[in-house]
Amino acid sequence: MVRTTLAVMALVLVAAPLAAQQRGSIVFLDSERLRREAPGLQAARERMQQEMQSLEAQADSALAPLQAEFQAMAQAFQQQQGTMAADRRQQEQQALAQKQQELQQAGAQWEQRAAAKQNEILAPALERINTVIDALRNENGYAFVLDVAAGGVVAADPALDITEEVLRRLNGAASQDS
Repeated sequence: MVRTTLAVMALVLVAAPLAAQQRGSIVFLDSERLRREAPGLQAARERMQQEMQSLEAQADSALAPLQAEFQAMAQAFQQQQGTMAADRRQQEQQALAQKQQELQQAGAQWEQRAAAKQNEILAPALERINTVIDALRNENGYAFVLDVAAGGVVAADPALDITEEVLRRLNGAASQDS
């Protein structure tokens, strides 16, 4: 009984570091290269650029009247402030500040629309990339997948770079989708 227990313990002691070493693998990839070369991302970027141009034109036409109104108010205030009573000057300054705030809020709303549209367009392609990376991590037992483009990797063995494998799988999935 003691021999069996000792044999099992010895086996566990020998196997545990090997299992930990296998699960502790660290690899890296280049997310910038993935963004450049992944199928679907270039088309998504082109679509996004068209959408952003359209949104920018819409924002410009929507914000132009507010901007013109603010500028007219500011110009009138500058011309008349010397002859205004103190309480009237204060009211005009508050009106100007309120108009400026309206303009800033309207601009922020357009920026939020643009960010939401950008996310809507790019998210599916980026999600596919993340799915492939996660599948590779699970299949190969990688504990960490680092991103060389993020600047955290100073030096690494090129054999640990999985960028090419991610691209190969993405291209394989893209050709199956076609």
